[in-house]
Order: sequence, then structure tokens, then C-alpha cells
Amino acid sequence: MYMNLVAGIRNVDRKLVELGELYRLPRLQQIRRIFVPAAQPYLFTGLRNGLSMAWLCVVAAELLAATEGIGYLLTDGRETSRPDLVLVAIVVLALMGKLSDSLLKALEHRALRWRDNFDGEGGGA
Repeated sequence: MYMNLVAGIRNVDRKLVELGELYRLPRLQQIRRIFVPAAQPYLFTGLRNGLSMAWLCVVAAELLAATEGIGYLLTDGRETSRPDLVLVAIVVLALMGKLSDSLLKALEHRALRWRDNFDGEGGGA
């Protein structure tokens, strides 16, 4: 997440920064009005990547030493030869990951409504 945010700050259009300096915006105003909005897409990308890694780490930790949770359900199903438990754990993990990513994507879409960018939905000829 940090690396994405730094990349977002470093990729702010130089012309916007020069415009802020031309209007003699104080540094705090430049940060608030130029750097933060320009870095927001990178921040949301970092958040979404971090969220997926968090799900992986939680399940990995539960696989190692837990008495409950999705990872424990996977381990328990494997050890007791119950493929139904393993399948349920995989489906629950997939649904939780998709749900949390969809919520974050909706928040991103709402927060970045002002952007005019290609969203992958084309109306071709």
C-alpha cells in the first residue's frame, strides 16, 4: 500500500504542481488540492492489493495454529477426510474476498467519481 501511495505522489502531473505554485497555494493547500486527489487512485489500488494479501495472511495464520476460522476449517476437513468442509471453506473464503473487494471497489468508484477515465466498458461501433 505504501509503495502504491508513494508511486501516486511521485506521478502527480508536474503541470498541476506548477499551477499550484503559480497561484501561490501554501504547501498544505497543494497537498490537499493537488497531491491527495492525484494519488487517490494509487491509494485505492494499494488498499485493494493489501486487502487480498490480508485475507491470505489470515488464512495462512489459521492454517498454522488456530482452533477456529476458515484456515482451521480447511485443515480440519483435510485431516478428517471431509471434502465437504474443504469445499465450504474455499467457497466462504472466495465469497468473503469478493465481497470485501466489491465494497472497496464501490467506495473507490464513489470517491473517484470526479475522474474522467476509461472504465473498461466501451460502446464500440
